[in-house]
Formats: sequence, C-alpha cells, structure tokens
Amino acid sequence: MRLAALLLIPLFAGQEVAWKTDWPGTLKEAAASKKAVVLLFFNKDVKNCKRYQEETLASPAVPAALSKYLCVRLDPEGTDDENRLWQQHGSPMPPMTFVYEPDGKKLAGVGTLNAKFYAEALNAIVPAYFDKIVPAREALAKDPNQPDKLADLGDAFVRLDNPTESANNYAAAADLLAGKGDKPGALKLLGIQLDAYYEKKWYSPARGCCAKIAELDPDNGTKLRPKAAWVLGMAACAEVKWQEAIDGLTAAIAKYKGCDILDRMMFTLGSAYMYAGEKDKAIATFDDIVKNFFGSEAADLAQVQANKLRAKK
Repeated sequence: MRLAALLLIPLFAGQEVAWKTDWPGTLKEAAASKKAVVLLFFNKDVKNCKRYQEETLASPAVPAALSKYLCVRLDPEGTDDENRLWQQHGSPMPPMTFVYEPDGKKLAGVGTLNAKFYAEALNAIVPAYFDKIVPAREALAKDPNQPDKLADLGDAFVRLDNPTESANNYAAAADLLAGKGDKPGALKLLGIQLDAYYEKKWYSPARGCCAKIAELDPDNGTKLRPKAAWVLGMAACAEVKWQEAIDGLTAAIAKYKGCDILDRMMFTLGSAYMYAGEKDKAIATFDDIVKNFFGSEAADLAQVQANKLRAKK
C-alpha cells in the first residue's frame, strides 16, 4: 500500500486510527473484504474538527468502533477530487461522518461530536447492516413477498437514522400483510413503527404510518388512533402548518376524550394556537389542561405557558 494513502493519527494509550486518503482504492478494498467504510470530512482549521480530534477521538470507545470499518479522511479544501466528493455529499460542515456499504452505497450519516453517542452510532450500524439488512435483502431477492423481512429492513433503518428507507420498507410490509388479509398483523407492525418513530421524534416520516392506521382501524379497536392523530398534529407543527395541526387535533380531542394522552394532545393544540398567533385560544387550552389534569407534567408546562402569554398581553 502506498504510504501517501495511509495517515496514522496517534491517540493516547498507544491507540491509533488508520485514516486512508485514497477513496476509490478504499472502495475497491471494501468490495473485496466485505467491510463497511467510514468517510470523514475533516479540516484541521475548523473549530469542531479540532474538538473531534481532541475530544471525540480521545475516547477509547471511538477508535474501537472505527476499527470495525475501513476509514477514509478527506479535506474539503484539499484536492479537486476531495472537494468534488464533499459537494456530492451536500457540502456538510466538517467534521461529518458518512458510512458506506461494502458495495459503495451510502448507508448512514453520523454528525454528533459526543464521543459516547458517536461510538454508539458506529457500533449500531455494523450489526444493523450485516445481521439485518444483508440477510433481509438476500431473502427478498429470492421472494419479495416476505413482510417480516421488509419489517426487518424498516427496523434496521430506524437504527441507522434513515427515516426514508425505514418508512418505505415498513409501508411495503404493512401493505403485504393487509393484502393477504392479515389486518391484525399489519396493525401490530404499524404500532411498532409508530412507537419507534415517536421515540425518534420522526413526526413527519410517520405520516404514512398514521394514515394507514386510520385506514385499517376506523373504529380504533387497537387504541392506536389517538397517538396516530397526535403524531400527525406534531408533524403539522414541525412543518409550520399551524391550521392543519389545529384542525386535526381539535377533531381528535373531541373524538378520543377518554384516551390516556389527552392532556398531551391538548398541550400540542395549545402550542399550535400559540404559534399561530391565537393567544386567547392558546391560553384557554392551557387553562383547561391545568384544570382537568392538575399535577400532570402537561399541566405544569401548560401553567407556565399560560402565564407567559398573559404577561405578554
């Protein structure tokens, strides 16, 4: 191997990360060795790159996690090829880490500088890819009508923070189950997806899941409808569609009065009113939460918001 293609970064306690600089050559090596690739865009003059060097890499867990990959470090201000590759990735602010499959397809991105979370993300990618994605793809190549394998892909891409691929595979799995007449199985899967997306705060990517729950369970037999409606409301808020959030949450609150998340649904409604500039309706909604759910976390937050809004009037 040419010495110019290998850069050793010394770390404390004798640890080091072998950063390659030959991107095309590393992709060929990855294809032959079946190893995933880490691509790091790094510029020594950028403040956060210094932090990555001095803090992120200083944790023993990080080089241990990186050792599972072939690692490439490129400078966006380096050669024309390096700059071109950086632009192809959307010109992210360095340091930014991307993970590639052995066949050269982009798999995931890791932007955190926190050593613990950075190492955890890199450690999660390897089993998600090799233990779930690869076997599922191989099985689906032989028989595409396997909802459990599609669900495995949906779950794996949640772990990889890839909502688009996750949602596409979950949707395909649910459609297959529903098409086979297994509506309970489809709804169970959609419930798992909804919980995972809620934990990730993937409200907008959950839109398709919420709509499918409404389609398959019009009578709310699964008790999933209130949460689906709440997530849709939060998706509308995240997209600054205040009136959509207000209309959807108002209808859902009226329909699901006895649900166990009513106080939180009302808090989201109050927030939508607040950001839409309807202060009186926001205050009235927050006051209702305080009155009817006194002592709950939502009520405590609602009291704070109502007081702030009154102070501004």
